[in-house]
Amino acid sequence: MTHRSGTGPIELAILQAADTKAAAIGPHEYIGCHHLLPVIEQNTGLGPRYAYDPLLDLGRPWVIPVPLISVHGSMGDRDRTASAPRHVECRPSHAGQVLLDAEAGRLAPVPVGLINGTSYRGGTQPPLEPDRVITAIRHLIHHPQTPDQEILDLAGPPYAITGCTITGDLDALNAGHPITLHQTGRITRTSRPVPDRRPLPPGITPTPPRTPPEAVAHFGTGPDDRVLSRAHFIIETLPPGISPGDICTELAHHQRAATRATPDRPRPPTTLPIGDLIDAGTSRHPIRIAIILLPGTNPDTTRDQLASLDGITTQEPAAYPAPLATLLRTWTSQHSNEDIAASLAALQHAIHHDRENEDD
Repeated sequence: MTHRSGTGPIELAILQAADTKAAAIGPHEYIGCHHLLPVIEQNTGLGPRYAYDPLLDLGRPWVIPVPLISVHGSMGDRDRTASAPRHVECRPSHAGQVLLDAEAGRLAPVPVGLINGTSYRGGTQPPLEPDRVITAIRHLIHHPQTPDQEILDLAGPPYAITGCTITGDLDALNAGHPITLHQTGRITRTSRPVPDRRPLPPGITPTPPRTPPEAVAHFGTGPDDRVLSRAHFIIETLPPGISPGDICTELAHHQRAATRATPDRPRPPTTLPIGDLIDAGTSRHPIRIAIILLPGTNPDTTRDQLASLDGITTQEPAAYPAPLATLLRTWTSQHSNEDIAASLAALQHAIHHDRENEDD
């Protein structure tokens, strides 16, 4: 880690390469990624095929809380790869430029690495919410004797970048101990009631269907108002790195297993009473999986079954390199309070500026 921002050396090398190329072209100009990748290779030894995804990850807001690269063009999504480098341009984001200024000594250190963590690249350090970290450090500037627990309350728990629910032994994590962190996607129950299973009239014996009923799964077809209006559940978030298409395939597999089970092909441990499902993701709502339940289904039980599926819930090792309160306190001891306050203000302003541009 670099000591003035906490950012990893590869990430910093990528950012510095983008800054160098941008300076040669003109301020605030985008650079074609196919021009930038050879420079990254010179600086890091990572060939273009290996460096392209790490470069784009620094600009993907669903990967890190503080994107360091601003990207013009398709960065891809969880189901689709990015456009070829010649069709994508990038430059340092405003937050990325603040980081570069800190690394060059033009600003006091900034806690970007502490905020972004390392889990996005396979490490164990979870991310934190940017504004809460900045608030906690500002509080320490003015009140250095604040008890650890109060500082931890200000900084908050690990940040769910994609809006999932995070659970685990967070007290042990904050104390610097390794834990298992669980992330569970948000499963929203709609107001539509699940119909009762209609009883047959007296004396009528049900006739087995000639073809086992199966879920009708629509993948990659975009929003379908008819299906969405009938949905009983909508999966609106998934843990980082999980593909909505893969989850749809997994849900269909568990549902179909309920009707295709034979003595030679036993059912899996979990079968799901799904009558229909659709991947209704859009560019504005990339994760939106609508689920229609079979008549007579208990929605509470089914919600628990859905949440237990691998992918909708993930388990990852998590640990901070030191107690979190200690990590936060280090940022108030490296420079004068005025310098630290100025760098925090610059970082927060840059983060908000980047978010506004992203929303536009």
